[in-house]
Amino acid sequence: MLTPGQKGLLAAAALIFTLIWFAQLGGRALYDPDEGRYAEIPREMLSGGDWVIPHLDGLAYLEKPPLQYWMTALAYEAFGQSEGSARLFTGVCGYLSLVLVFFTGSRLWGFAAGLRAAMLTAASTLFVLLGHQLTLDMALNFFLLACLACFVEAQLRRDSPRAQRAWMLGCWCAAALAVLTKGLIGVLIPATTLAVYTIWQRDSRALRLNAGWGSALFAAIALPWFILAAHANAEFLKFFFVREHFQRFLTPIEHRSEPWWFFIAVLAGGILPWLPQALGALGRGWRASAPRGRFDAGRLLWIWSVFVLVFFSFSDSKLIPYILPAVPTLALLCAGAGALRCRPLAAGVLLSAAAGAGALAYAGGAWSSGGGHALWVQLEPVLPWTGVLLAAAAIGAATLLRRGHAPAALAVQCTGWFLAAATILVGAQRAEALYSSRELGLALEAAAPASAALFSVQCYGQSLPYYAGRTLLLVDYRDEFDLGLRQDPAQGIATLAEFASRWRALSDGFAVMPMATRDRLAGEGLPMHEVAHSHDRVLVSR
Repeated sequence: MLTPGQKGLLAAAALIFTLIWFAQLGGRALYDPDEGRYAEIPREMLSGGDWVIPHLDGLAYLEKPPLQYWMTALAYEAFGQSEGSARLFTGVCGYLSLVLVFFTGSRLWGFAAGLRAAMLTAASTLFVLLGHQLTLDMALNFFLLACLACFVEAQLRRDSPRAQRAWMLGCWCAAALAVLTKGLIGVLIPATTLAVYTIWQRDSRALRLNAGWGSALFAAIALPWFILAAHANAEFLKFFFVREHFQRFLTPIEHRSEPWWFFIAVLAGGILPWLPQALGALGRGWRASAPRGRFDAGRLLWIWSVFVLVFFSFSDSKLIPYILPAVPTLALLCAGAGALRCRPLAAGVLLSAAAGAGALAYAGGAWSSGGGHALWVQLEPVLPWTGVLLAAAAIGAATLLRRGHAPAALAVQCTGWFLAAATILVGAQRAEALYSSRELGLALEAAAPASAALFSVQCYGQSLPYYAGRTLLLVDYRDEFDLGLRQDPAQGIATLAEFASRWRALSDGFAVMPMATRDRLAGEGLPMHEVAHSHDRVLVSR
């Protein structure tokens, strides 16, 4: 039992954490490409009225389901269009993921374990950064975690068939929402985990899934959009399932190939302060902690974590956020491993000290030569704080650990890493000139009258139309717009020569292009006047 003082301290810590978490959602520009893309699609939903077929720059964009687009559009309606409202759904999903981790850990192993699991998750730099970046991955993580949490609760209530059925319906509902967020991965991870677990543990009672009502609920939630999208766009089913699932996974069609160990390195770096604990939990977690035929939560979590790591490692398309669903389950696995072990915690302290030293060294100018110098110039005022926080966390945790206060040492270390991640988000605000089209977009919005023609020439800054508040005509650029341009060729200009001809005929027009393209066209005598520029692109007027 907690004393009143401990309850008050925890309540204050939770309040401060909440304020810091949500305060980090706004105030910095949307980064290209993902944040700009996932902010612009909901803006076009609101302005164009098509809530079935997502559009990006006025073109059909069928790569992902629409749930997050819908939620972001509703956030725009409720709170106005801003960076904070664009990231709000992601932030809420990240915050609620921590709540689910705490709830699940508490139900399985008690309050202290739940708190420990939540602290470990919040100390993951990967988790914190993706909880404040506008992508689909944190929403997917939340719904997958909700599916897992409902399943675990259903297993804990096997003696109450009615309660078990109710929790299993929650599991089906969460899986459907995961599918509406990012496709088939929303059912693949839970279904494969369950299949492997059931065979390995011989726990046939885990298959009491309430499949009749559950599948009906799943279909009622997930299927309508797929049916409407297939009816509205003849290429949807082939593009979405064949290209965006099977070809993306099995072939290097997206040009995102990485070595097989890529996600091992990403996960290790993303959970660095508690990596030693995770390695220990993975090394022990495959062993049974319950008799065959009975529910074994540790084994279930181990299978989930390992499957996510192995599955994405086999993919020919690798991006850092894909590994996110393994982080909360690993934290739960660590929390369920029993009492805190001093050796892994001490190793985490050393890693914290090394990370702090590395941040301070980088802040001092190390590794800032060549292409990284511009980034270092932007981050240099912030990085010392990152290093100091990590070093302070290491010193504080080491002191407490030496005095035999392992839980307090863990809390100090996790707090330091969470705050250090917050400084990275502040640094991201300073570095927006390198990664965002906000300045060009705002300059375009201010300079271009509603009647002016707008062009994006041989480039596309994903956040540009969001900040400009208007779509642009693509010139000599296809990339992810290939499907949309094939279906609506009039929304693009195929060659620079055709663009030059149309540009000369205009009385008023604006174009964004790489500086090299501007120099080439100016050398050919094309009339243009610079309005604004970024580090690599320029906005010109007719």
